[in-house]
Amino acid sequence: MAHHNNDRLQNAAFGATLIVMVTTSAVTLDPEHALPNAFYRDPVVHAAEMDGIWHTDWVFVTTEDAVAAPGDQLPVIVGDQPVLLLRSQEGELRALSNLCAHRGTLLVERPAKAKRIQCPYHAWTYNDSGRLLATPFTSKDDVVKPAHCLPEYRVESWHGLVFVSLDPEVEPLAERFAAVEPHVAVRGIDELRHYSDYQETQQWDCNWKLAIVNAMESYHLFQVHPKTLEPHTPTRDAYYITGSARATATGGRVEGADDYLLISLPPSFVGVFSAGGFYWQAVHPIGAHRCAVRTGGAFASSGGTGSRNTGSRGRFSRWLARFGSGAAGYSLPDFLPEDKAICERGQRGASSDFSPGRLVPAERVVADFGHYLNWRLNNIEPPGVHTEANQ
Repeated sequence: MAHHNNDRLQNAAFGATLIVMVTTSAVTLDPEHALPNAFYRDPVVHAAEMDGIWHTDWVFVTTEDAVAAPGDQLPVIVGDQPVLLLRSQEGELRALSNLCAHRGTLLVERPAKAKRIQCPYHAWTYNDSGRLLATPFTSKDDVVKPAHCLPEYRVESWHGLVFVSLDPEVEPLAERFAAVEPHVAVRGIDELRHYSDYQETQQWDCNWKLAIVNAMESYHLFQVHPKTLEPHTPTRDAYYITGSARATATGGRVEGADDYLLISLPPSFVGVFSAGGFYWQAVHPIGAHRCAVRTGGAFASSGGTGSRNTGSRGRFSRWLARFGSGAAGYSLPDFLPEDKAICERGQRGASSDFSPGRLVPAERVVADFGHYLNWRLNNIEPPGVHTEANQ
């Protein structure tokens, strides 16, 4: 059974008093230190995360352009629950269970356009609000149709980014992301256009937390990206702006251009504004040792037009070249393979245990993420929003 250790640790670097929390019977978590390696491999931790994070919190699933028109349907996974995201005939965004209420068959396996949802097994048919309409070869009394509707889940869009939660009581996105909202608005996010057909998904052989923490912190740039990112976004010029366990904004100087803004939205989303565009990375667990890493972005309205290169480079690489050109005056290299390599190296190290090291001030966003884990896994309300004095 989980228990709480009330030993308090004064954290001079982050200016906060933290409490060591126990997340499972075997693993402790202190937000001012790195995570124990068991967090990257233990099936007990993974199960606790499924219950406390992926099945009860907001999870990024796509951008609004993927379900822009009435009848658009997109199957997604939230935790391990199949969800059908759709645009209703009335133009509403909805998230329904993607399992037939009859025998649990997966209803939609790929993006589709339809007014109704029909099971491929026995043709049970639902409308776009999940109401059961038809059950072939049955009498009126064989099936109580109101008892066989598709469960509906919370879905909200935040500046064109779509999030789903299986918990009907989850706080609204406007409250969750309030700390970073002013900084995102100043960057003109609503003037950018999302392009779902530029999104690309890879499987990385690492725990999801290794991938998302790597995406949110800039402390590693000089070592992991010495030729791709460090010359343009120097590690020494990265800084913390504001945030908490719910959302964090950091930034940094860009050579010859405006500073970049990086937003971290736990558990699954990190985005960066730079050079007139918005690049994002989202993660989702595939068991304890692997995750899906999806990349995408948004341009100014004219940024995504024109012919698209169909050569050997992937969609992400082509988009990244567009993203870096123009305002910044250079074409940003594809740094994602370097991130993948270091995260997978971290997973190989997770097979053994070590004494977690203390986080440095440049990793304050990582400490915010540690508080997020304590909040979701231990039900401990995290500290309030912190804003750096020089911001």
